[in-house]
Amino acid sequence: MGLVAVDTYPHRDGSTENTPQVQGRAQLMARQHGRHYAAAMAGRLLYARSASTGIALLEPAATPSGNHPTLWNPQGSRRIISILSLELSWVSGDCAPGAVEWAITENAGAQKATGAAIITATLVAPVSAVAGHGLDRKGLWSPTVNTFTAAPVFYRGAGISLFTGVAGTADAPFMLKADYDGGLNIAENTALSLCFQTTSTTAVFQVGILYEEIDA
Repeated sequence: MGLVAVDTYPHRDGSTENTPQVQGRAQLMARQHGRHYAAAMAGRLLYARSASTGIALLEPAATPSGNHPTLWNPQGSRRIISILSLELSWVSGDCAPGAVEWAITENAGAQKATGAAIITATLVAPVSAVAGHGLDRKGLWSPTVNTFTAAPVFYRGAGISLFTGVAGTADAPFMLKADYDGGLNIAENTALSLCFQTTSTTAVFQVGILYEEIDA
């Protein structure tokens, strides 16, 4: 028949469908509106972001002074978090050369607590990829004030590097972006933190992470 299976989402009344007709409609929507449109309209496409004032990216540590933006898929979510893209928009400060990286915390559990893998986290709700739309989410996002029992461990490069740049020079403000397209996923009971590979600089960035939640 030439049909390719696609992810389907529950309707708001709790019912689900997985028929060739539904698959065909999903493919048609993808062609007409973009491949992430169906997930966005189902409330499963989310954007996790820092405050507008931004945050410094630091080396992985258990109790960093500035903390690490962390996307957490709690135990029991029954979902996979698929990170689609990462955006860094420079706000202020000096850049030093080095690599932006993802660091992993395994056995992250479902709640922050003393003695748990994640001790503290300042949780902030992500926003829908459809402005003003509701969300159907399980993942947790903490853009700042996170502490860990053990430092997150290097997982993979983010696909973004910084250069030597001094604020106030002729260098113009800039944005950096990495696309993952299904190649960076977070299983249940796991968290990924955005870190910098070397000593912290004074550079501050707005952080934006576009991700989809998919039933496991």
